Amino acid sequence: MGELKSAFEKAWEKAQKLGKLSSQEIREQKEEEYAPIGRAIAERYLGHGQNRIIKEEVNRYSGDEKGIVIRAALSRLVEAIGLESDEVTEKAMEGMLTLRGKGKIGEINERIRSIFREYREAERQKYEVEKGHIESGERELLHQLRISGSAVGEINPKASETWGRISQELYPPFNERLEELKREMLNLAEES
Repeated sequence: MGELKSAFEKAWEKAQKLGKLSSQEIREQKEEEYAPIGRAIAERYLGHGQNRIIKEEVNRYSGDEKGIVIRAALSRLVEAIGLESDEVTEKAMEGMLTLRGKGKIGEINERIRSIFREYREAERQKYEVEKGHIESGERELLHQLRISGSAVGEINPKASETWGRISQELYPPFNERLEELKREMLNLAEES
């Protein structure tokens, strides 16, 4: 019986050692547990856009957990910023300001808004230059398909494939600048 007890004691000691996590393991475990919560809070916020609610949700946590939730939420908000949607980008930037205040984030937000204004202006100018050409091309295509007269109403050049290709040509340089600012924001999020 003494041998059995000895084996049990050895197993118990081994289990005790396994049960004790290092501080790094504890941090990683907390990160795994709370980061999805932060991302989910940001996702819900992007759906409704109410700053008060994102603040309340984050304030349910404290200490390290709150820091993890905020970093994960900020990370998700940065991901949402893109030239494709002014509305989503604006919500994301407002959410970031709500979580982190003006400071450096506010400065980067202004630079992002500037890129958006430049992009929309370049897009508008390009559209004005190409509009007539696109309309005539679309009318010619409809004519080839033997669609004409009252069957053809207004031509929407922005809905054409040609405009899609033209607008995509404008995208890369502005998106590069935007991605650089997003990396800066992610770095700031990681510092919190």
